[in-house]
Amino acid sequence: MTSSTLFKSEITLSVIVLLLFSLGGYFLWHQVQSSATLSNEKVSANTSSDIQNYTSMKEVPNLPQGTFNFGGSLIFASLMAQGTHKAINQTHPNFILRYTEPVDNQPGTGKGIEMLLKGQLSFALSGRPLEDAEYKQAIERGFTLDQVAVAIDGLGCYTHPDISIPGLSVTQLQEIYMGKITNWKEVGGPDLRIVPFSINVKTTALLKTLLGSKVGSVSPKVRSSRDYTVLVRDVGTTPGAIGIGAAMLVVTQHTVRPVALAAGNTNKYVPAMTENHKLNMAAFRDSSYPITRYLYVIIRRDGRADEQAGVGYANLLLSKEGQQFVEKAGLVPIR
Repeated sequence: MTSSTLFKSEITLSVIVLLLFSLGGYFLWHQVQSSATLSNEKVSANTSSDIQNYTSMKEVPNLPQGTFNFGGSLIFASLMAQGTHKAINQTHPNFILRYTEPVDNQPGTGKGIEMLLKGQLSFALSGRPLEDAEYKQAIERGFTLDQVAVAIDGLGCYTHPDISIPGLSVTQLQEIYMGKITNWKEVGGPDLRIVPFSINVKTTALLKTLLGSKVGSVSPKVRSSRDYTVLVRDVGTTPGAIGIGAAMLVVTQHTVRPVALAAGNTNKYVPAMTENHKLNMAAFRDSSYPITRYLYVIIRRDGRADEQAGVGYANLLLSKEGQQFVEKAGLVPIR
């Protein structure tokens, strides 16, 4: 091979290598852009430009006038009970909020998002992140959904007062609700059948928080309670019963026995409340408590008053004043 031919071959090889790098770079860039676009369609943190930090509820701008329906997760009832909506009404009297029950009288996160998709609510309250199917349904209906985290909650566990055990691992709790553990003697308790309870088994976010991708394996023997008040009553009066719910219930109820939880399958139990009968906020914040979750306001992005109402409500709760109500309600502020 002559030096001229060798030189031409080296040039050709260099061009091919450069071309391959260019094509690889293009496809890599394309994938990054596609991933970024997908990520932007599912904002789980508070990154939307209209979600801002305000000091007081009075400062929150652009609240629409009129009556706006909301519904969904029952945990948000604690915010209303602490006077949050009364404070909103005092500062924004023309922004009227109305809690709306589903027709089947089975409220919960899933039902609230379903009602939002159908146009029956202006915004929804959720105890879990939005699911792919819900994003897809919204797009098919001509709008998008957005989720804005406003608080952190711990999933509490409690039993009938006659059940005394040192604690449960998350794995054991999951297996109870999947029907794999059915007797208390299997986890160090008495020889008694376990009777698991949850709020509205088909619509609640609690079981999805506990079981994640295994939620389809929930035991058919899990009993449904309509709301938290009924749930605590059912667990407190049913021998062998266990329930899961918002951690704040462990503090406010005395007819059930709280159960400390341990991550995975360990026995390093972390209680949901401290020795002075207050919520273990520090453990919720640093995730040493094994099951915590964000609570969300779900916004219908349709360019209409309903969108303004959802954005406004999220900003009200995220204001410094709103976060004080969040903490007062037994939830963990995120700001």
